[in-house]
Amino acid sequence: MPQVSQFTFSKIDCPVCGDNDAKLQGFRGGEAHQNGAGEKCAIVRCRNCSHQYPDPMPFPISNLEEVYVDADQYFHGHDVDRKKQNGLELMRQFELRLGKSGRFLDVGCGVGELLWAAKESGWQAEGVDPSSEFIEIGKQRLGVEGRVATLEAAAFPDKYFDAIAMSSIIEHLYEPFEVLREVHRVLSDDGWLFFDAPNEDGLYMRTGNIYMRLRRRNWVVVLAPTFPPYHVQGFNMRSLKVILKRAGFRLRELDLAGGICEQQGAPSIQKKIEFAAAKLVNSVGRLLKMGSYMSVWATKSGR
Repeated sequence: MPQVSQFTFSKIDCPVCGDNDAKLQGFRGGEAHQNGAGEKCAIVRCRNCSHQYPDPMPFPISNLEEVYVDADQYFHGHDVDRKKQNGLELMRQFELRLGKSGRFLDVGCGVGELLWAAKESGWQAEGVDPSSEFIEIGKQRLGVEGRVATLEAAAFPDKYFDAIAMSSIIEHLYEPFEVLREVHRVLSDDGWLFFDAPNEDGLYMRTGNIYMRLRRRNWVVVLAPTFPPYHVQGFNMRSLKVILKRAGFRLRELDLAGGICEQQGAPSIQKKIEFAAAKLVNSVGRLLKMGSYMSVWATKSGR
């Protein structure tokens, strides 16, 4: 019996610049994945802004809350104490830039480590996330109160927040430009935005795609549109700058760093060799400013 699809596939324009001229890069998921994870979809690159994305885009047939479930599995390998400490440092960085604490919003707050850090640091903190399971876990384990909602549905007042974070979120968004415009609306005129995202043109990703071609496979290693962690947007430095400018932001800082995750599925000698090689490539990429992750600080244009 054929497997029932969890997604509906729709043709889209580039989510970053709105252009509709893209080149096929390869395939990801299903038969184009070493463990058969997810469903096969085409990954394309916009010829205008160089952004990568699936086209047609696989939209979940169910709502997002039914996609982001089983928090312990989804966040497997995450060090909660380390994330809490990183959160405290992030709030310190916000305060250094603002010269004060104030109202803080965590978009995609997950199980709440950053919300916890914000409250510990004396901020008035709010968070939104589409997963009721994630929000409930944050309440039970960390004592934080997030809101089950998307940012748009939350309908916060204009210029309400002094600081907004979108940690590991923008790569999950089906409409990143529209979300950034909403962030722009609810951020104060002197406020700061922080977010991070995978660099899908980092040396590790580029080498992985070449490795697939050498193995005569029309696969790519970028994105994860139909399987966890459900990355549907493939940013690089160029496309990040394009979407920020288009949404009304001024890029103030962009840093490249980041590590890589081990492969999924049953362990094997081949996978151990591939992972060792991947770590070496990523280390070289960091030295060449082609790391696997990007961290961004931005303000409204005109500041």
